[in-house]
Amino acid sequence: MNPPGLFETSGRRLRLLVAIASYGEKNLRLLKEVIQLYRNMAFDVDIVVVSEALKSLESGVRVVVGLPSKNPWSLPFAHKAIFGEEADRYDLFVYSEDDICVTEANINAFLKATPQLKTDEIAGFLRYEVDQCGRRFLDEPWGHYHWKPQSVAQRGTYTVAEFTNEHSGFYILTQSQLKCAVASGGFLRGPCSGRYGLPETAATDPYTNCGFRKVICISALEDFLIHHASNRYVDGLPVSFEAFKLQTERLLAIRDGLHPASTLGVFESTFLTGWWSKSYYEKPSEELLASIPDGARNILSIGCGWGATEMILRERGAEISVLPLDSVIGGVAEKPGIEVIHGTWEEGVSRLNGRKFDCVLMTNLIHLFPNPEQVLGKCAQFIREGGSLVLSGPNFNRVHWRIKRTCGIGEFRKLRDFGSSGISVCGPATLARPLREAGLRTAEVKWVDHLIHRRIPAGEGLRLGSLTGRDWILLAERA
Repeated sequence: MNPPGLFETSGRRLRLLVAIASYGEKNLRLLKEVIQLYRNMAFDVDIVVVSEALKSLESGVRVVVGLPSKNPWSLPFAHKAIFGEEADRYDLFVYSEDDICVTEANINAFLKATPQLKTDEIAGFLRYEVDQCGRRFLDEPWGHYHWKPQSVAQRGTYTVAEFTNEHSGFYILTQSQLKCAVASGGFLRGPCSGRYGLPETAATDPYTNCGFRKVICISALEDFLIHHASNRYVDGLPVSFEAFKLQTERLLAIRDGLHPASTLGVFESTFLTGWWSKSYYEKPSEELLASIPDGARNILSIGCGWGATEMILRERGAEISVLPLDSVIGGVAEKPGIEVIHGTWEEGVSRLNGRKFDCVLMTNLIHLFPNPEQVLGKCAQFIREGGSLVLSGPNFNRVHWRIKRTCGIGEFRKLRDFGSSGISVCGPATLARPLREAGLRTAEVKWVDHLIHRRIPAGEGLRLGSLTGRDWILLAERA
């Protein structure tokens, strides 16, 4: 049954217009399965498939052929004009990629939640994929994407929060939401990219360009999960459903006042897809772990994500204290032997209150501060006599990156200042002086992940150095 008061339907069934973007024949089988799912729903459903070429589909499915621009990736934008033309004829408007399996229960969950949300909020969905063992993994949490701890709110019977990755290849709008999106001037625009690439921009415009915000109903999470049926990324997805639920449990604890809502700082670049942003899900690096002195018995990790590296150090026998990227991911890192200090960068420095450590660790973060020199000075305060500092970061002097940066090619021109890029271009050479001024000396520099696709002997790697290495690792010591 439809929620009372959401739509004035005079007893008739809700009318859904579903637009599915489908390029090529690769997902044709899945496309037909997706169509059948909508056909079986207890709604009046009309389906439009936008495609670059004709497709042989069942009777009643309208196929609209044509790309909005010469770029094949512009196809997802084709649904927008259709929605605009049909805005008065339907109650719900659904956009989907051709491998997203949505159930009637998903639609009903949207209908139930929508009346309880604020007018600028849209109930959103998250995708999952299934591996060969039947385990579910989430598509949206990877790299720098994360929950906003301060966004947790109660909306009627629902607890909602915002996740920074708005793309799920799917959205639903009510008629009034669509009309507001069109009236904003941001919906019926031509193909373009911004925070996301072309297809992702087309699928997120209601949230990113039309005045709405996507919220996830975390208190009814299962109802807002949709299957990315191609399972195309499952082998590379870092976060299982079980691990993801640990994060939502922290959000619910924030709601109840049992857990802090804090963020260390903003550590995202302005580059497309957040290139060079701090990852919340860093994989442990053998080279990095080898740079941490074996004798370091107590270690401070600044900018900890999900804690994989820190757990290895804990298993080595070290006591670990961390300043997490935020209190949600920091809650996941809370394990025996790991002390989590929540707060902003300034609050964390204050709460450490002059404590000393054998080693201070900061991975892929120093370049995301506007003032790396001052940050190094703060880090040095926590290093005991004979202790060490281990840093890592991207190598902006890598030969083809440096050429693009020098010539101002594409987005690389933004690297000329922090305000445009969110990045301070720094590395072992530029950090050498502030390290000395902080009472530290550079003991070792490693250049890793080289351009040349072959194993590079250690000596050769050092000679090639910043010409080929994607990243650097620096060990500094206090005399």
